[in-house]
This record gives sequence, structure tokens and C-alpha cells, in this order.
Amino acid sequence: MSLRSRLWLVLGALFLVPLVVGVLVLALAVPQVRDDQLEQSLDSGRAVVTTELKDACRLLGLTARTVGLESSATDPDLAVNNAVSGGYADYAALLGAGGAIVAEGGELPVGTAAPLRLASCSGNGAPLGLISERVPVTGVPGATTAVTANRLDMAFLEDLRRRTSMLGHILLLDGARVVASSADEQTSRRIAADVDDRQGRIQVDDWLAEVSPPADGVPFTVVVTQDAGVDGGTTGLFLLILLAGALVAGVLVTVIVRGLSQPLTDLTEAAERVVRGDLDAQIAQSDDSEVGRLSEAFNRMTADLRQNMSALEQSREDLRVSLERIGDTLMSTHDLDGLLEVVLETAVVTLQAKAGVVLYGAPDQLHVVAEHHLHEAGLAAPVGVAPGSGVLGRVVASGEAVRGRLGSGEPALEPMETEPAQGNILAVPLRSMGSVLGVLALYDRVDGNPFDGTDDDALRTLAGQASIAIDNVQLHQEAQRLSTTDALTGLWNFRYLSMSLAREIERSTRFQRPLAVLMLDLDHFKQVNDLFGHARGDSVLRELAHRVQEQIREVDTFARYGGEEFVVVLPETTVEGASQLAERICVAVRREPFHTEGEESLKVTVSVGGAAFPAHGSSAATLMRAADRALYVAKNGGRDRWHVPEV
Repeated sequence: MSLRSRLWLVLGALFLVPLVVGVLVLALAVPQVRDDQLEQSLDSGRAVVTTELKDACRLLGLTARTVGLESSATDPDLAVNNAVSGGYADYAALLGAGGAIVAEGGELPVGTAAPLRLASCSGNGAPLGLISERVPVTGVPGATTAVTANRLDMAFLEDLRRRTSMLGHILLLDGARVVASSADEQTSRRIAADVDDRQGRIQVDDWLAEVSPPADGVPFTVVVTQDAGVDGGTTGLFLLILLAGALVAGVLVTVIVRGLSQPLTDLTEAAERVVRGDLDAQIAQSDDSEVGRLSEAFNRMTADLRQNMSALEQSREDLRVSLERIGDTLMSTHDLDGLLEVVLETAVVTLQAKAGVVLYGAPDQLHVVAEHHLHEAGLAAPVGVAPGSGVLGRVVASGEAVRGRLGSGEPALEPMETEPAQGNILAVPLRSMGSVLGVLALYDRVDGNPFDGTDDDALRTLAGQASIAIDNVQLHQEAQRLSTTDALTGLWNFRYLSMSLAREIERSTRFQRPLAVLMLDLDHFKQVNDLFGHARGDSVLRELAHRVQEQIREVDTFARYGGEEFVVVLPETTVEGASQLAERICVAVRREPFHTEGEESLKVTVSVGGAAFPAHGSSAATLMRAADRALYVAKNGGRDRWHVPEV
């Protein structure tokens, strides 16, 4: 039997056996999984519908109370129309004694009972297709009750079906009466008749239904259904999958076998051509197949090449493993000095150098950050190197590696007085973000031979991995910087504020210099979030940060303290200076309304409290508390003002 035939049998079994087992497992597991999914869908659908009804009732109650409050402060007709036009209710009304309508907005469906008969969500007798809420009101002449209502129509139920991904129907029942349904009229009546007074999970024809009775905030019986019928074509589908899989497996195995055997044949023929020389090593041929011929050819080549290649291959393998290990180590550290020390140690050990040095630093001046056995080898350690000066400086300036004997007469190998002046050198640049910021240099080999091209390639590879690791360190440092800024406003965050204030207090104490702190708080900011949404609130915070930054100096620290509170740390600033800045900030905020494209303008004001070090507080905590107390004085004084206690 040929190799191709044996491969076909083995691979065919490997493909077909798992396929058959997988189809059988699916045939057994799919029905159970489908039943579990039906039950989970019913449970989640019932929970969502019930929660939505409760939320609708609570929203209607809140809208009714809002209508009452606005009516007492403004015109009742305006209040009810605001509730309807704002989308909070389909119908809103103020009723007086005996059900007289004082004001109303929106329309009730044709045939609906008078507004007086609209019941609360927790009451009984809700009108067909409506959910309503009524609350008592005071302070509105002639009105005693506020009423709000929403239609329970097909659109409402279809929206619930879409959010719950239900394939069945949703029904709301009042006893045997259908209040609202996503199904057609005939199906709705049949389901309502089968439900009757039953609760929990029931079977209705081909439908599996979950029935939830009325509860507090849910005045209707909630019924959600799912199709419980079994797909008769499932078995046929599995058989079709099995047949199609077998066909695909056969084709795939044929392609793979051909792909595996043909390269072996080609490689055997190539090996036979290679060994048609003076090589006389002989091994017995096992058989006439491709594998036997390949074995004979490669045995003869291996016998001839073993002595010549063994040492070289082992050396290269050791170098590769060493470079991979050091590469993994380099890319996982965030200590730049420690990283460069590891790079240097690895380079010295791998290339069998006597000494080495790494210089790294600013573009105009490089300094030694790691050195290995320079003094033991009798070599001078470079104190500092400017780009373009000496051997190492020219490597940095040109970005090209240097290899050769120092002082040999070549311009690139003429050292400075502060550099090693004798022996062989191999130096490569270290890069970061595409720029050369350092140099890695090795001096003399232990065996006395000069560095060759293989050493050059190995050191370049190591330097490339080190450059990637340096980039990782700098990215890590940048991430640390981002951890001290506020994502919304771009200002410093509380963490940086704490460090900055402690640093400024220490500086003021040491040099006896003035220091002040201002604490800012937006007035009535909660109303902005409640009335216009958090997105608009975020826009206001960003605009406030921009306006305040225009008033402060570069040396000042402006940070978001939390929520709508901000803090400005003012070095070299007295109480008088802090007071003047507080006044400028209040004016800058109130000067013109805050505007967002597509939104109405908002009049925003800010209250400011200040404190001075050390008169109002001798530590960061006491100084912040003093500023906070001053802020509350400004708040209690009417807001849109500042207060800085005198010293």
C-alpha cells in the first residue's frame, strides 16, 4: 500500500468520526437547548413587560405630579400641554370637583370613558387600551386632581417584543377581557379564553405561555407566549448536514493527502540530486516507497554534513534561544535603566565580549546608564557624549553601526579622549519612536578575534528588540501620565491635585511664599442633568473648564475635584490675588449663556470659596476644608458669588 493510500485512510477516519459524533450530539442536545431557551425567553419577556408597565405607571404618576406643580406656578393649560408635547403622556388633564375639566391636553381614544373615570395604575376598572394615573393637587384654583394617561396600542407592545427579542405575542388582560395584544383579534380571544384564571406556565395549543396576575403597579394580567411547536425537519436537516460533511471531508482529505505526498516526492528527487557526488556513506533502503528513497538520500547527506554543521547549528540555536528569551524579558519591563542593563549583559555574554557600555539620554547629550567590566579591561568609561563627537557620538548622529579596530585611521573609528582608545569595537544605535537616543557598544572578544558580520547581525537584532522595549517603557510612562488627568474635561484629576497641593504646600513652607486655593461649584447643576440630560451636563462642565482656564496662569493647577466641583491651586498668590481671580471667574461664567449646537442656551453661574496657606489651613486637608467652608458661605449667600475669608 502506498503512502498516499495510508494517509487517505488515516485522515478520512480523523475527519469522519468526529463529524458523525458531533451530528449525533447535536441531534440529542438541540431539542433540550431549545426548550431551555423557550423557558428563559418567557421568563425574561414576562419580567421585561411587567417592569415596563411599572415604569410606565411611575412615569405617569411623576408626570401628573409635575402637571400639578407647574399648574400652581404657571398656567394650567400650559402645564398639561407641556406634558403632552414633551412626550411624557398621551393625555393630561386637571379635574375639579365632580369631574369638571379645568384644563386638558392630548386626546383620549374614541369611546373611552370620561377623564373622571380614569383609574390609578394600582386601582381597578382601567379603560380598554389605556394605562392611567391620577394624583391629588393643591394650589390650583378649581382643580383637585391631575390625570395622565398613555395608550396601550400595538406600537407599545411591538416595541416590547423587539427589546425582548420575542417571537411570540404579548397580551394584557383584564379578567377575560383583552386590554391590548400584539396578536390578531382571533388569536387574542383564543389565548384569553384558555388562560382564564390560570397562572404560571401553561400550554395554549402550539403556544407556551407565561401568565402573571395583576400586582401593585401592574393593573393587568400579563401574558407572554412563545411558539412551542417542534420543527419536523430537524432530523432531515441533521442527515443533510452529515451527508454534506462527509462529502466535504472526502474532498478535503483528498486535497490534503495530495498536498502531503507530493512535497515528499519532490523533496526525495531533490535529495537524490544533491547526493550524486563523492559522498560514500551507505544505509540500507527500507522499501521502494517515497519515504524509503528519502531516507536513503538524507542519510547519505547527513553523514557527510554532520561534522561540519553540528557546531555551527548548535551555536546559532543557542543564540536564537538567548535572543528570544531576552526579547521576552525586555518587552515586559518598565524600568528603563534596568532594561538597558539587561540588554548590555545579554550582549556581552552572547557575543563573548570583554566589556561593554550603553549610553542613553537627551538628543544633545548622552550619558552612561550601564557598563560592564570597562575598568577591568583597562578601558575608560565615557563621561558624556554629544552626537557627532567621537566614535559613539558618530553612531548616534548617523544612525549607522560601527565595527573595527579603534585608532586604525578610519574617521569613524577615531575616539574622543574620554572614550576607550584601543581594541576592537562593535557599536549599534538604540532607537525610540524612530529617533536615535542611545548607543550600545561592545569592546574586544574573549577569544581575541575581531567582531565579524555574524556578531554585527546578532547585536543589531538585540538592539532592535531593545528599541521595541524602550518604546513600551515610554508608552507605559505616557499611560501613567494619562492616569492623572480627567477624561471628561482634560483637567488634572483628584489624584494629581493631591500630589500638586502637597508639593506646593511644602514649597511655600520652605521658602515662606504665599499660596491660595479656590474651590468652585456650579450652581443648581443637578437641575441641568435632570432637565437636559447628562450629555448636556457634560458639555457644561467642559465649557466651564475652558472659561476658567482662560482666567488662570500656566503655573496654576486647575483640577476637577469631583462631580461639578473644581479646585484651583494658586502658587505665589495672596488673599487679595485669590479674591480678584474669584471675581474674574464668576464674571467669565455668567458673562454669556452656555451654548451647545442644536440645544437651547443655558444661563450658568458658579460659586467660589477660597482659602490661604497657612492662615486658613496648615495642611492640604485643613486648607481644602477651609476653602469648602468658604464655598458654602458663598452658596448660602445667594450663589453666583465668591467668598475668601480675610487673613
